[in-house]
Amino acid sequence: MNLKGITFSVFNKRNRELPILRKVDLLVKKGEMHLITGPSGSGKTTLLQIIGTILHQTEGERQIFNEMISNNPSIEKLTKTRAKIGYLFQSPYLPAELTAKEFIELQTSLADIGLSTAEKRAKEIFQEFKIENLLNEICEHLSGGEKQRIALASILTKDIELLLLDEPTGSLDYDNRAKVWELILDLKRKGLTIIIVSHDESIKEIVDVSHRLRNGLLIEE
Repeated sequence: MNLKGITFSVFNKRNRELPILRKVDLLVKKGEMHLITGPSGSGKTTLLQIIGTILHQTEGERQIFNEMISNNPSIEKLTKTRAKIGYLFQSPYLPAELTAKEFIELQTSLADIGLSTAEKRAKEIFQEFKIENLLNEICEHLSGGEKQRIALASILTKDIELLLLDEPTGSLDYDNRAKVWELILDLKRKGLTIIIVSHDESIKEIVDVSHRLRNGLLIEE
């Protein structure tokens, strides 16, 4: 994943341009884990959404999986790229009426890998994430930490190459933070490329590269 000179701006009611990101360069090699920190409003989530092709740059070059993704990409190219990206939000949405098992099986069925393969993958995920005890719980009744683990498990029903994490432990207590980071580290050890946006600077010691975003400028620390 390679960004060169990425700029992103919005316009206020007076049609005045407000730059959010300014000439951002970022190179992430396969299998690396990167951390992006910075104060609220510095553009961290915006940058992550540009990497995830949710937003598109105003200027600059964006290369994802060796493909150039312009600021006006085709639907075909977006679909192909997004199929390889997993995105975990700070407060993931889980349908309140489904059990955790039903939610993960639904995500697996949407992965277009065939019923038998989907069932096998779902079972592997249950065991790997040690969430067998949560499978029959209604999503509405899950704690914040449990929802994060279920959401992360559901993302991995796809055969992704890049995982984007937006404040994955921001609203969790110490014990649940530790459980989520343990899962993330295990994914890193298996070779998954991971980019994390977080206020938690204590995790700098577990990532390969740490960056700070301030006033739209990205600086490697």
